[in-house]
Amino acid sequence: MNIEISKKEYRTLLDVLHIADWVLHAYKTEEGPETEEFRVLEQKFLSLAEDMGFGHFVEYDAEMKKYFPTGEYEETSSVMDAIVDYDNECFWDELTERLATRDLIQQEGKDKVMAMDFEERMIKMETLQGRYEEEFERQRLNRLVIKE
Repeated sequence: MNIEISKKEYRTLLDVLHIADWVLHAYKTEEGPETEEFRVLEQKFLSLAEDMGFGHFVEYDAEMKKYFPTGEYEETSSVMDAIVDYDNECFWDELTERLATRDLIQQEGKDKVMAMDFEERMIKMETLQGRYEEEFERQRLNRLVIKE
């Protein structure tokens, strides 16, 4: 199968690949076999940068035998802004959900929470999460304290 893409689409594809690579590898020290197919496909598309007119955005490291985004790409792409926004939203969502889960288990007991039907648990969680969401919207982390 052949797929024809425009230069603009290729530029967008570079961003998509960068986002995916960040999600898959940003917090890992090694690239595992579970992402090998992605890495192979990413390298295939990065190798086409010169032909697509984006050689200034991708460089080849002969020692590592891999293509990488250049500093120019990273400086001119808005991808990291989108990733930072996403990470920020995830942080607050995860924090409120985990605190609400902790509180619900403390209030009801783990066995009772596990036995609740989905709707009942979600209603109780939403109430607890709402309390944290309001607090964090007003105070951010200013009043969050770890007690000994």
